Amino acid sequence: MNILQVSPYVVEPPNTGGDHRTHGIVKEFPRLGATVTRYCQGGSPDIYRDLDFRREVQVSNGYVERRHLCPIHDLVMAPVLLGYPNVLAGSALRQCSGQLDQLLETADLILIRGPWQVRELLDRSDVPVVYSSHNVEVERFESTQPPFYRLLRDRVRELERVAVEETAATICTSERDANMYRERFDVRSPLIVAPNGTSRDNIRDRNSESESADALRERYGFACDAPVVLFVGSNYGPNVEAAEHVLDIADRIRSQQLDVQFLIVGTVGNAVESTAPNVTVTGFVDEFEPHFDIADLAVNPMMTGAGTNIKLFDYFARGLPVVSTPFGVRGIELEAGTHASVVDLNEFPNAIHRLLEAPTKRDRIGKNAQSLVADKYTWETISERLFHRIKTLIE
Repeated sequence: MNILQVSPYVVEPPNTGGDHRTHGIVKEFPRLGATVTRYCQGGSPDIYRDLDFRREVQVSNGYVERRHLCPIHDLVMAPVLLGYPNVLAGSALRQCSGQLDQLLETADLILIRGPWQVRELLDRSDVPVVYSSHNVEVERFESTQPPFYRLLRDRVRELERVAVEETAATICTSERDANMYRERFDVRSPLIVAPNGTSRDNIRDRNSESESADALRERYGFACDAPVVLFVGSNYGPNVEAAEHVLDIADRIRSQQLDVQFLIVGTVGNAVESTAPNVTVTGFVDEFEPHFDIADLAVNPMMTGAGTNIKLFDYFARGLPVVSTPFGVRGIELEAGTHASVVDLNEFPNAIHRLLEAPTKRDRIGKNAQSLVADKYTWETISERLFHRIKTLIE
């Protein structure tokens, strides 16, 4: 079986949560007998920053990423960097598609990331087209509301309607998203729930005494006994909003004379600034693992967005206890108090303090969360189950 996965932009190596999902859901397909070819319509800021102009990247045996890298695609994608929907991707693909036609000739099934290119692929191929949803897009953009979004609202809804109603199946991140599609659209094809997750290789116990952890504490000027609260995120509107909440939480903790260090890691740091003595904003980092090692707990103060938060599974995989808003754990089958501390945003300082004062409870929540991920939320398990579901679409 030849799977053609179509993405608006480069995925390999995965950097954002969306990239990890795009890779993760097909990760096991080659092992199960399929070939996976990913056609990437445009580039990404990361590959241009690194001067990586490769047109083909071998991900693994039987799994390759092919990149078109046409300036037209990068031009129409520019508004995405400002938080707008990628509504021009399909039109750009129609004008300039490179080797896509040849790839379509050998494809048995097409798997498309996001709704933006679905109409064009439906018009160009007779094989089953599967829409891989990362979010309910209408909900996502109504939540973030970039300026002038109202002018694009009907276009986003129509593209998403086509993706859900006219494809052979829709892959959703959660039953919550599937139910939203049932409420909003005339759904007649299967809705397949394939949750977000993390790699099985990420499941490990943190080592707060490792050399890399000690070096990181020294670099950031953290005392050996200072508790560290971690937030990881990419430069994406809802993450930026959450990072700003972290700054507010840190300020409230400091006003209580509590010695707690807050660590904001990832490109979300490009959009936030802090001079507070108990906040460190790193920006992009090459190595995440030592940051997990020095953390005592993680926070997930998400209030907007859509889909489910992949960062949670990364925290859970390392046994890191998490304080989250109810919105932040939407669509994830966990039990509040058992797998995470789930509280309203204004309760975060108290919840953080309580967990830092209760190491036994903290460890128990972390271990429970780690077991939950191992049982239900690894990409290896998710990908294998998805393969068997979509295989039936061409049999």
